[in-house]
Amino acid sequence: MRKISLFIVLLFLLIIPAAAQDDTVVITWPPPVYDVAGTISIIGTVNPPDLQSYFVQVAPYDQEVPQWIPASTLKNQPVVNGVIATWPTTTVPDGIYQLRLQVRLRSGQTVNYEVGPIRVANTLQRPEGETVLVPPAPATTPEAPAEPTLVPRPNVVNELPVPVGGQVLYFTDETIAAMKEAGMTWVKWQIPFVVGDTNLFNVARDRINWSHEAGFYVLLSITGEKEALAEMGDAEYFPLYAQFLGEIAAMGVDAIEVWNEMNIDREWPAGRISARSYVEMLRQAYEAIKAADPQVMVISGAPAPTGFFGGCSNAGCDDGDYYWNMANNGAANYADCIGVHYNEGILPPQQQGGDPRDNYPTRYFPLMTQRAAAPFRGTGLPLCFTEIGYLSPEGYGPLPAGFEWGGSTSVQEQAEWLRDAISMAAEFPNVEIALLIVFNVDFDVYDRDPQAGFAIIRPDGTCPACISIGSLRGVG
Repeated sequence: MRKISLFIVLLFLLIIPAAAQDDTVVITWPPPVYDVAGTISIIGTVNPPDLQSYFVQVAPYDQEVPQWIPASTLKNQPVVNGVIATWPTTTVPDGIYQLRLQVRLRSGQTVNYEVGPIRVANTLQRPEGETVLVPPAPATTPEAPAEPTLVPRPNVVNELPVPVGGQVLYFTDETIAAMKEAGMTWVKWQIPFVVGDTNLFNVARDRINWSHEAGFYVLLSITGEKEALAEMGDAEYFPLYAQFLGEIAAMGVDAIEVWNEMNIDREWPAGRISARSYVEMLRQAYEAIKAADPQVMVISGAPAPTGFFGGCSNAGCDDGDYYWNMANNGAANYADCIGVHYNEGILPPQQQGGDPRDNYPTRYFPLMTQRAAAPFRGTGLPLCFTEIGYLSPEGYGPLPAGFEWGGSTSVQEQAEWLRDAISMAAEFPNVEIALLIVFNVDFDVYDRDPQAGFAIIRPDGTCPACISIGSLRGVG
C-alpha cells in the first residue's frame, strides 16, 4: 500500500490559521498546502493606517519555535491586493515551510500574518502515481517581476572611535534598531559559494539591498566548499570562485572577505593547507573584484586563532605562522585590509596576562592585534576584525563541552569588554584598525556550537552591549 505523503496529511490536519485577523495585513497567495518553485510573487495586502515598514520571512514548518529568516527586502509602500514581495524559493532547501508577513506600525506595534504549510519543490521528485492536491492559482496571475534593482550605497556617518558593525542572521526590525543604538554602520553576512548554484546571486543581492535600505554598509564573507576545492584542484576551482566574487562586487557590495579560517581543516582541504595556495586564490579574487568595482574593499580571510599545531604544516597552521606565510607570499599586494578574528577572550581587553588557561597570545586582545599586524608592518595595510566577540552563557545555561572556558563571563562583562576593545582599537600604536565586526548580533542557536552565547541581543530581548558601545558615540 502506497504511503500517504506528509504533504497530503498536512492538507487535512495542519493548516496554520493566520496570526492576524486584520484584512489590511494579509497574504492571499500562495495559499496553504501549495507547491512553489523558482522565484514567486507573494500576493496580498499591506495597508494599515499607520504603516512604517514590512517584509516577509520564512521558517521550516515543523519547528516548535520557528527560526524566521528574511525572504524579502524591507518595504514601506502600501499594497492592496498586489505583489508584496518576490521570493526566490531556491534560497532554501526543498521542504515544507511557513511564511510570515511582519508589519511594523509607527506606534511600535508589530502585526504578523502567517500562512502554511507551503512546500518548496524545486528539485523534488514525487513517487510515480502519487497525487498532490494543489489549490488553483489566482485568476489573474501577476506579470513576472522585473529583475531586482540594486539599492545604492548609503552615505553613513560613523560616530564611534572606529567603524563598527555586527554579523547578523535574521536582520529583523529589532536587530536593526539594536545595531543603530550601538552606533554600528556595517552589517556582515556570511554566504557560501557553491559551484553551479546561480541562485546564490539572488542571496547576495538581497542581503546587499537589505543592508543598504536599512542604512548600513555591507560586508559579505564568502566561503567556499572545501570538498569541491579538494576534488577540482586549485587551477580549476580558483577561477570559478574569483569569477563569483567579481560578479558579487558588481552588485555594489561595500566589502568582501575572501574565505574564512583557511588555516584549519574545518575550512580548507585536509592535508593541503597552505598560505601560498591561499594567496594565489586571494590574487585571483582581488583582481576580479577590482575589475568589477574598484571601490569594494577586499579583506583577506581571517585565520582561526590557534596554537594547536605548534607551527605550520599541510595538516594545519597556527595563525601567527600563517600570517607570516601570507605576508611572505605577497598577500599585501592583493588586499585592502588584513582579516583578523578574536573570540576566545575571558578577561578585559586591556590585559596581557593572567588567563587561567595559559598565556598564549590569542587569549589577549592587544597581543592578538600585534600578532596579526607584525608581518604586514611597512605595507600600509590596516587590520579588519571580521569577528570580535565574548562568549557568555548567561540566560542560556551551561556551555557545551569544549566551550567551558567562557562559563564565567557575564553579559555585563561582554558589554563592557566590547566597548573597551572598540575604544582601544583607535589608539593602538603603529597599528591601524579600519573595521570591527561584532560576532554576533542576533544568533539564537545554543548547542554544540553555542553561537547564541556570543550574541549581544540576549534571550530576554535586551542588548546591554548596544548601550555600552553606543556610549562611545562622539568619543575620540
